[in-house]
Amino acid sequence: MTARVLRRSPRNLIDRVDEDGTWTRAVVLSRGPALLSGKQHATRLIFDAAPARAEDRPTIKAFVTRLFSLEVDLAPFWRRVRRERGLAELVRRCAGLRPQRFPTLFEALANGICCQQLSLAAGMARLGHLAERFGARTPDGMRAGPPEPERVARAPLSALREAGLSARRAAELRELARLPLGRFERELAALADAQARTRLLELPGIGPWTADYVLLRGLGRLDIFPAGDVGAAHALGRILGRAIEPPAAVRFAARFAPLRGMLYFCMLGFTLAGGG
Repeated sequence: MTARVLRRSPRNLIDRVDEDGTWTRAVVLSRGPALLSGKQHATRLIFDAAPARAEDRPTIKAFVTRLFSLEVDLAPFWRRVRRERGLAELVRRCAGLRPQRFPTLFEALANGICCQQLSLAAGMARLGHLAERFGARTPDGMRAGPPEPERVARAPLSALREAGLSARRAAELRELARLPLGRFERELAALADAQARTRLLELPGIGPWTADYVLLRGLGRLDIFPAGDVGAAHALGRILGRAIEPPAAVRFAARFAPLRGMLYFCMLGFTLAGGG
């Protein structure tokens, strides 16, 4: 379930989930690009990568721990959800779901830029085109990882536009790729949520929804429910059996603080599990 929510759409070429539940993604390890896979066996999660060396184990462990938030205690959230009237079906369909945090800040920013004011399918198509053009490829050439900021930073705007970005979005994404992202992420880590949101809003192409999206999915700020997310609001409305607009969804999510962002992941999980 968690891997399918990470994937979000069949058009996602970066994260894939096979029919048997095996998740795969191209990553860069000590030998270069490799294919990382993961699968659940009863209560155990088994991850492997090829090609890889023994010394890659700590890198792989840190990668999947961040990506699937394996260190986060979600028991308080699920206890609170079980007490909420009208969410019994959500608990049944999303039991065990974990939040996902993109491996890098740039990947979160690229996802946000690609999905702004578009359907999820259209956003994933854009991201897929960027990955094919600017992502690291596995040795067999069959899989590409997320777009790499160094390659995007050097790209002509025409190449970014070929991925489906408008001239404005192409310029914004390239400008984001040229930022000192490591230093910027460390700066954000030292700030409270509201202050970090303000700093993100100063970046090119980053509006309120994208700032919240990056806080949640890029920085792991699990008390953020992205404001203005129409899809999440409509999913919540289907669950509760009444029309809900984005501002009302944000107010509803507040009762699940300090893990209100988990409700956001549950909206997609519920939909992917057959909730409409």
